[in-house]
Amino acid sequence: MLKINKKVLAALIGASVMSASHLAHAQVGFPPPPPKVSPAAGVIDMHVHPDPDVFGRALTDIELATLAKRKGMRGIVIKNHVVTTNDRAASTMQQVPGIEVWGGIVLNKSVGGLNPSAVEWMHRMSGGRGKVVWLPTFDSDKHIKTLVDKDQSGLVVAVDGKVTPEMDEILKIIARENLILATGHVSADEVLIVVKRAKELGVNNILITHGLTNIPGLTIEQAKEVAALGAMIELCYLQFMTGPDAQYKWMTHWDKVGADTVAKAVQEIGADHLVLSTDLGQQGMMTPPDGIENQIAAVKAAGVSDDDIDKMMRKNPAKLLGV
Repeated sequence: MLKINKKVLAALIGASVMSASHLAHAQVGFPPPPPKVSPAAGVIDMHVHPDPDVFGRALTDIELATLAKRKGMRGIVIKNHVVTTNDRAASTMQQVPGIEVWGGIVLNKSVGGLNPSAVEWMHRMSGGRGKVVWLPTFDSDKHIKTLVDKDQSGLVVAVDGKVTPEMDEILKIIARENLILATGHVSADEVLIVVKRAKELGVNNILITHGLTNIPGLTIEQAKEVAALGAMIELCYLQFMTGPDAQYKWMTHWDKVGADTVAKAVQEIGADHLVLSTDLGQQGMMTPPDGIENQIAAVKAAGVSDDDIDKMMRKNPAKLLGV
């Protein structure tokens, strides 16, 4: 039998313990290992901003779709403030099979504002990927008065408690083609008016764009009111990082709406009426799929259940998109 000197054995054991301790200590300085399955798997991000664009973006349509596919995401919805994205969505799906991509139109001045003809042509585009009609964003009266100049005016969708004739015609197209009405950057009062009229006209799918930020600035009570009418309230990960201490100046003008707000909204409005997305894609920011993973971690830490996360990031977007 092989004999081992007790002093040598003790030294070997001590060295082994020291090595394990040193290794454990060293791991503190490293990022966590990659998950076997990304938390983003199966998620549909209803709000991403890839390149090409008039603003600085980090990834092209194809780069973003490729990354989202690698993370196991089900799909993305491409948004652009100045051009339609339904054609880009169709082209991206041809280049990156295995992930769904949708687009739509934002009713800013670049497409004629509240232009029913633009909506008609958008939904007819080959590929059938045009699903979302966003109301005006940076050309809206609310956006301009909040972020640009309170004495300037912008596009409105309602006057004296009623939607404008152009808005009414657009809502009829959305209802007829079973599209998604997304409220863009219009005011909270306009949101309430347009949602009520949309329901009267038979619009089935309504998403209140980043509803609890300062644009549009819905109160919880207003959010409950539109949710009772069937609308879903969007909360974006970008607004987890905005506020006065944000890393970029353009982000400081937006109120911070973080994971605690999501948890409160789940309790008071209900996960059945909420959608979590990212609103990411800006140059210098994390990628949207990374944002999805971080958003999930943040809301879980705030006490939101996996079942509610599944509703807000997988089931509710799929319901809106009809898939």
